[in-house]
Amino acid sequence: MQQLEALTRDAVALANGNVGAGLALSAPEAEVARQMQICNACRYCEGFCAVFPAMTRRLDFAKADIHFLANLCHNCGACLHACQYAPPHEFAVNVPQAMAKVRGQTYADYAWPPALGALYQRNGLTVSLALAAGLAVFLVLELALKGRLWGG
Repeated sequence: MQQLEALTRDAVALANGNVGAGLALSAPEAEVARQMQICNACRYCEGFCAVFPAMTRRLDFAKADIHFLANLCHNCGACLHACQYAPPHEFAVNVPQAMAKVRGQTYADYAWPPALGALYQRNGLTVSLALAAGLAVFLVLELALKGRLWGG
């Protein structure tokens, strides 16, 4: 029932010209929307991956659509190599890079528990500290099992 109400609300907003009302796009999301508008007009990459058939079903890209498309992209880079609008073209379409930025943002936004979402912003530090802690625990356990830790 809630989905039906949400669809009805979206249809009324679309009819009134209030597309995406109340959901402002961040800079990376706006960049993905811009690039998807260009890609939707060109459609050269339509058969490369799941992003492009899903993209062709939309004329306007709301926040939820952008998050969905960003998480469909697996960063293979095939579209970038085939794109006639890739840098150094003035349109500078780089779908994998733009999608990766939004995907990282969605990982941080939708992480559970929410406090762990901040770890995605400092990924290098998090991985380094986790690796050092894991190695330290392994070495302490090894010394304890061999009996050298407590002088035995």
